[in-house]
Amino acid sequence: MLYESDLQTCDLVGILVFAGAAVMFFVQLYYYAVVYGRIPTFRTHSRRQKSESVSISVVLVIQNPDFDYLENGLPSLLEQQYDDFEVVIVDLSGNEEFSEFLETKSAADRRLVVTHMARNPRFPISNKMALNLGIKAARNEYVIITTTDCRPVGNRWLAIMAKGFVEADVVLGYCGVEQLPGFENRMMRLSRMCTSVRWISAAMRGHAYRGTIYNMGFSKRAYFDHNGFNYLNLNIGEDDLFISRIAADEKVGVVVNPHCVVRQHPWGGLDWWFKERKYYSSAYRFYPCRARRFVEMELWSRFFFFGLFVAALAVSPFVMKMVAVGMCLLRFCVVAFEMWRIGKRFAEKNWFACLPLYDLCAPFYEAWLAMSRRFNPPADLWR
Repeated sequence: MLYESDLQTCDLVGILVFAGAAVMFFVQLYYYAVVYGRIPTFRTHSRRQKSESVSISVVLVIQNPDFDYLENGLPSLLEQQYDDFEVVIVDLSGNEEFSEFLETKSAADRRLVVTHMARNPRFPISNKMALNLGIKAARNEYVIITTTDCRPVGNRWLAIMAKGFVEADVVLGYCGVEQLPGFENRMMRLSRMCTSVRWISAAMRGHAYRGTIYNMGFSKRAYFDHNGFNYLNLNIGEDDLFISRIAADEKVGVVVNPHCVVRQHPWGGLDWWFKERKYYSSAYRFYPCRARRFVEMELWSRFFFFGLFVAALAVSPFVMKMVAVGMCLLRFCVVAFEMWRIGKRFAEKNWFACLPLYDLCAPFYEAWLAMSRRFNPPADLWR
């Protein structure tokens, strides 16, 4: 039989647990309702401002002979409804037949510029080196980089991205995962959307710390003023580490429009996705402290909210248990509503049913990813 002092101690513990859950609840509301909630209503530039036309060079690297891309992917770039642009391809294939085919296409379309780089086994060419050559070969001042495994969702992609350069020298766009049938594809698309929300919302607040190599642009002046890409001994970082370095000196614009999205083709299931994220997120430890705190605060507050919510159901007084249930339901409603609005802005479809599972598992997944990066880093990360 419990003594009165024991009951008072239990009540105190329950109140403290409930208070902790309430604090985490308000942190979560701040992220989703205030910080992430800006994305659906964000405007690239003022409607009153006259949109100026700028000359654009789209730069991408082809590592291996990819005839399928030339037949099915390249036309999605050349068919963009924009007056003044070119596509600069840096050919690293080392395949004579493929290079000749590229030159034939270049001769047939003046907007296609091809630059070849010879491979040398003693001095491997990194993606940064190849992109650097493509940027130098670009005739236009404004450059947008992408990859061969991405496709724009429509022919207005380039025109909308170009609007970002009206007021900024760096423009960041969104890249989703190609929609395919199945649960794994939905989880991958949710993962891409939810992780992109972090850096896109930070850029909207004037604290850009990364972009995506699949869909971002910058002026050549900004690129060369900062001596090009940094961390040249890393095989990654063309987007995040480069943007985090120049964002302090350059105005960064964000373009979020359902017609200005590119889609990356997934080359596998969740196992491939984990390896992909592990490889490219290995640059995370080089992010500014402010950016890391911004990301980790949301994940930790979500983790502690769920943990303290369960604890509150076990030890808190009945009234507080009911309030805790109400907070949990309200939090999920806010998360679901904001992510639904953001999903519309990102042209994402058929993912909503997986949101409760992803919302619950994301903190544990990110922790597993961080531990894997630390104790089993990718072998080909460093040059």
